Amino acid sequence: MRTTMKDIARECGVSVSAVSLALSGKAKKGRISESKMEEIRQTARRMNYYLNSAASDLARGQSRVIGMVINDIRNSHIAELDIAISRVLQTRGYSVVNHILHDQKEEEQEELVQRIAAGNLCALIWAKPFEPAKIKENQRLYEIIDSLDIPVITMDAYEFKSDGLNICYDYEKAGYLAVNYLIGCGHKRIGCIAGNQEYRVTRDRMAGYRKALEEAGLSFDDKLVYSGDYTMESGSQALSYLMGQHVTAIFAMNDEMAFGVYRSARNYGVRIPEDLSVVGCDNVPFAEVLEAPLTTVGVPAEQMGIYIGQQLCTAIEEHPASMQNQQGKPRKTVYYQPDLYVRGSVKKIRIYE
Repeated sequence: MRTTMKDIARECGVSVSAVSLALSGKAKKGRISESKMEEIRQTARRMNYYLNSAASDLARGQSRVIGMVINDIRNSHIAELDIAISRVLQTRGYSVVNHILHDQKEEEQEELVQRIAAGNLCALIWAKPFEPAKIKENQRLYEIIDSLDIPVITMDAYEFKSDGLNICYDYEKAGYLAVNYLIGCGHKRIGCIAGNQEYRVTRDRMAGYRKALEEAGLSFDDKLVYSGDYTMESGSQALSYLMGQHVTAIFAMNDEMAFGVYRSARNYGVRIPEDLSVVGCDNVPFAEVLEAPLTTVGVPAEQMGIYIGQQLCTAIEEHPASMQNQQGKPRKTVYYQPDLYVRGSVKKIRIYE
């Protein structure tokens, strides 16, 4: 049977209100002696009693629960961000609840967001990739989010009207850095494993890929682009196709797909980087431990996560005053710049090869 405050009060010979004040840290000096408060705390610990902060918050009309909507927790980059964000928020007394919103139909997405809205949240992290072509289709979804009247931090440049800010990084520059490096190493026939074509991140990284080719005087060839979905499996499937196009290098739009290339390369006896050079994107933790450490482009995910957590705490504490100041103004967007991490997955070849 679950221990109650009454059980602790009976054990310590005090009132229930004294137990509540002692455990919440709100006992006024002199009302309960320090020794008695310590006895109450020790008794609660011994009897495995924990203050139900969620119930207390609900009674005061407050919440310390933050929702986080993500596309796919299997992506190591998102998982690293999630961990960093959660660490900051948990030290400040908040709980984070993750919700997966992937390929559901429009009405299913709305239903899920409405359930999230009914969860008495104090803030929301919207970490789904932005899909420019679906702005009208998702309009109702965005209206529901804006109507929550809570701070919302996004992981892309969404045009929400709610309090909060957009945190993202220069996706186009990431694609440009990756392909420009391969060109600088002598590669001319460079394959690309793209992600979901509806995501802005995909379109921007593709723009960077094309820009690097154009600057080098190389023609864009759509036969060298394989449409993946940011999973390792799609990276595995891409290898045989791109090798059939006689590429000497591959730019994978995220590290998960690059890992898939490595997996298939072992099965086909393709050596990296001797037979094929590979560059990824995101710089996830596993990139350095491969047999040929992966050259990749990324941002400091942990640093971003810490910043997001800190900014969210500030937004919660300043809301709704900051919301009044926000009215009629565009949301602030903070951009992180990507860096190239050169490792052992790219072979320098002679220009005439």
